Amino acid sequence: MQPVTYVAVDLDALSHNLRTVRTRLAENVRLMAVVKANAYGHGLQLAAGAFTEAGADWLGVSTVAEGVRLRQAGLELPVLVFLPALADELEALIEHQLTGTIVASNEIQAYVEATERVGRDAQVQIYVDTGLGRLGSDDPLAEILARAEVHPRLNVSAIYTHFGPGASGTMLGGIDDLKPGASARAFATLAAQTARETATAGIDLHCAASALFLQASEAHFDMVRIGTLLYGQKPSEAPQGTMKLRKTFELRSHIVAIQTLPSGSPVGYGGEFITRRDSRIATVPVGLADGLGLAPTSLMRNLRYVAAEYMRRRRANRGRTDRAGCAMIADQAVPIVGRISMDQCCLDVTDIAAQVGAEVALPTRRVSTNPAIPRLAGSIKQGNDEN
Repeated sequence: MQPVTYVAVDLDALSHNLRTVRTRLAENVRLMAVVKANAYGHGLQLAAGAFTEAGADWLGVSTVAEGVRLRQAGLELPVLVFLPALADELEALIEHQLTGTIVASNEIQAYVEATERVGRDAQVQIYVDTGLGRLGSDDPLAEILARAEVHPRLNVSAIYTHFGPGASGTMLGGIDDLKPGASARAFATLAAQTARETATAGIDLHCAASALFLQASEAHFDMVRIGTLLYGQKPSEAPQGTMKLRKTFELRSHIVAIQTLPSGSPVGYGGEFITRRDSRIATVPVGLADGLGLAPTSLMRNLRYVAAEYMRRRRANRGRTDRAGCAMIADQAVPIVGRISMDQCCLDVTDIAAQVGAEVALPTRRVSTNPAIPRLAGSIKQGNDEN
């Protein structure tokens, strides 16, 4: 029996998007498919399997636990764990042949001791903070490399960094606006020079995630780490209209009840939405607990968001659609009306012939969609608005 509420994940679309990204890479540049955060909400094993079959060279995750799940699912590609592992995670990291991230020289001894207990070498890469300010240490790269080099069971395969959007972590600030990729080239020069000075020359370099991958091909180096593009979306700062990506994710549920309310009836908690005609109101068992209607906290502090929320409520009190997002029923858009509650939302289906049991596609932020909702392979209709 198919669940009432589920997420459809289009595996063909995931594969298509990876192959599309691949067309922009030189033959010797590897592609890491980033599957952290439950594969951006798509389901870790489901998405990782699709990317593996489509030709990814590496997989990227945030935690050791995510990497272990990939190994337990039978996936054998190299896996980089972005966040530094704690000491009690190192044995699992080494046993499952994951590649760890080191940011400080004092992590090295814990790795060495773990290799002795497990009886296997550890694969690591060194992350350098180039200005993003969210992950790093006070230790210079040269010190970390020098300490790692003396331990034969600690194999350093790469040095990497991450440049964030909008002038965050770019090393050279506004220079990148004039000459895209300037910070990446500066990072490569410094990292390569340090590696030569510490007798570790020849290890790989990588720094480009989705945005930098699109902006500066000279920053591709030995590997690119691609996340959001594989899931059919472009970074807001990326050039538009240059890649044909497909939609990969759709939250679906079913109508469980329909009633007709007379004009002037409130709908939902607080009575914010008032019908302005006799209306057929459908109930769908999806709400805040499933991720529907959630907004990033940064938006909640934004004055424009506050003003928009005030105007939304005014429109709702006049019986006008109170939310920008619409649900889809059989390719027909219907408004979500009333306040979204913990486990339910309401749709105005007055103008369509919807019935109880009809399937509904609902707009939601992918990563905030409840991970307990089943992720099922399924095709998604592609519109004419592919990126």
